[in-house]
Amino acid sequence: MGAHITLGDSLIITVFSMLVVFVALVLIAYLIRILKVIAIDDKDKGKNKADSIKPKPVESNPIEAEISNRTEDDEELVAVIAAAIAASLGVDIPQIKIRKIKRLPQSTPIWAEAGRMEQIRSI
Repeated sequence: MGAHITLGDSLIITVFSMLVVFVALVLIAYLIRILKVIAIDDKDKGKNKADSIKPKPVESNPIEAEISNRTEDDEELVAVIAAAIAASLGVDIPQIKIRKIKRLPQSTPIWAEAGRMEQIRSI
C-alpha cells in the first residue's frame, strides 16, 4: 500500500468505472428489447391470424347498448357483493338485504390500475 494515487489516476478510474456501468446498462436495455420481441413472437404463434380478426357487432343505438350493459353489470355487481357478504357471514343470500351500494371515486391513478389489470391477465 505504499503506492500513491494522484488526482489524474483517480479521474481515470472514475471515468473508466462510469464507462463500464453505462455499457452494462446499454447491454441490459438491448437484452430487454430482444426479450420483448421474443415474447411478442411467442404470443403470435399461439394465435391464428383469423382468430385475432373478429368483426365487431353493429349496434343501432350505442347509447341504449351502453345503458343496458351498465344495468347488467350493476346486477352482476350486486349479486357478487351479496355472495361475498353471505360467504363471509356464513348465511344464505336471501337473508341479506342490500339497501344501498355507493360507488367510491377512483383514487388510484389510471396507470396503476392498468398495470394491475395487465398482471391479472398475464397469469
